[in-house]
Amino acid sequence: MTNATAPRKPSVKMTIRVYRVDRYGLISEDRGTVACTDHGRQALPQVNAYPRCESPRCTPGKAAAR
Repeated sequence: MTNATAPRKPSVKMTIRVYRVDRYGLISEDRGTVACTDHGRQALPQVNAYPRCESPRCTPGKAAAR
């Protein structure tokens, strides 16, 4: 590896670095690295489709009550 990052375990799906910041955006505490696992669950499918909008404005035949 070229970036000195330790290889992650196969069960780890994402790692993030956690910091505590003040209201000015300055780091006040380094909370370390947190690993997020899938806990044996199947991953969600990677799709570019979104559910249909159900608002009255977008759904034909359903007029918005004013």
